[in-house]
Amino acid sequence: MNTVICINGQFLPASRAQVPALDQGFLYGYGLFETILVRGGQPVLLEAHLKRLEKGCTALGMALPLLLTELGSLVHQTIKLNDTTDGALRLTLSAGTAPGEAAGNLVISTRPLPYSTPDYQKGFRAGWSSFRRNEQSPLVKFKTLNYLENVLAKKEARERGWDEALFLNTAGYVAEGAVSNIFLVKNGQVITPSPDQGLLPGIMRQVVLETCRRLGIAAQERPVSPHELLDADECFLTNSLMMVMPLVKIYDRPIGSGQPGVVTEEIKMAVRDHIS
Repeated sequence: MNTVICINGQFLPASRAQVPALDQGFLYGYGLFETILVRGGQPVLLEAHLKRLEKGCTALGMALPLLLTELGSLVHQTIKLNDTTDGALRLTLSAGTAPGEAAGNLVISTRPLPYSTPDYQKGFRAGWSSFRRNEQSPLVKFKTLNYLENVLAKKEARERGWDEALFLNTAGYVAEGAVSNIFLVKNGQVITPSPDQGLLPGIMRQVVLETCRRLGIAAQERPVSPHELLDADECFLTNSLMMVMPLVKIYDRPIGSGQPGVVTEEIKMAVRDHIS
């Protein structure tokens, strides 16, 4: 089946979808994107993603091309036209050629999910990226098209045989993964780096914190040292596509037992049940 792309409200074969050469998203990475899980043909947590996109546009001086309800309708149409039952949807909004004066270019596309059942059964292995996350950057809390640092960190992870690369910030504390937020479990308590540590406060990260409260599991947001992460009983990663992924090794050092943990599994199943 040929992939159908939605570009500025028009539905075209991927081979015919184009954006202007002078679009500042293409030239400078000036733009935003959202990656949305599709389950059972439905976009998961769509409202939260669209509201984050709207907030990012306001902060970066970009114009939304449509009302959020109209964007949501295009998302649903793109899923239907691509016959996507379970997969990933990306909503990309560039700044266009005249940021702030006119709306940029909107592109919506789908692709298969990158994670499989064996990933959750064995858990992920990670290592420290050679890059540091700048916790002072005004961009770190937005999902911008200026994503090269993350791309290079993921390339580094693949070359070293890791599933994910983890960023430390300039002060040497844990920030986030290249495509994920990170949590640790110690003595039954869940801990995750606070937003001031240089991370994108992910939508699934917030869902996990709310799930912990619902389950009666104590959860903290605060600075986390690399040693504390390595000394954890359990660790897990989150993003909108993986939801909750066990992290069982950093380099070749096991986290806890080196297997997906009990608390991680409880949270993972509760999150899946809640958003299904």
